[in-house]
Amino acid sequence: MGNRLVILGLMAILWGCGSSEKAATTSIENQVLENLVSQKSFIIESEWAQPSTNNAMNSVANSGLFLPGNSGSNINLTGNPNYLKVQGDTVSAYLPYFGVQQVTAGYGTGSAIEFNGIPENWKTARNVKKNSYDVTFTIRQDTEVFQVSLTLYPNLTSHLHINSAQRNFIKYLGKVSELPEEDVNQ
Repeated sequence: MGNRLVILGLMAILWGCGSSEKAATTSIENQVLENLVSQKSFIIESEWAQPSTNNAMNSVANSGLFLPGNSGSNINLTGNPNYLKVQGDTVSAYLPYFGVQQVTAGYGTGSAIEFNGIPENWKTARNVKKNSYDVTFTIRQDTEVFQVSLTLYPNLTSHLHINSAQRNFIKYLGKVSELPEEDVNQ
């Protein structure tokens, strides 16, 4: 009985230390994220694209054109260059697009989602319930208008949703980090 009490006591102490360490880590992560958002200085690199599921994407998935591990609703972006960069009042992005494009962009242009400029209707809100930051804005590139919704979490993961009247909805899952030094000094 005595040994059991000692073991239970040690377990309680170790568990308590683990909890305080986790709380300290969470507090640091919250502060890092808060600084990135308040300074409007961060970059997101997406690891997954999640296009809208529809007959066209299902047909492509069923044809066997996707690499193993990918599907019509979940595509691994490892090795594909992509970013969404916020630098002060300017936002730029290059995101591979998978899905149905209702209006073609014109001869010789790519099908990626690309924009660079000053967004309209920029809103940032702290979501206490989800322990995250929600960022929304609208940005125009040539004839296309993108409605962007971004959720950033303290563990520095991101959920990026993009709507456009010319393309089907797409979501990107990725990581948020500080801008590289060369971008900060520009």
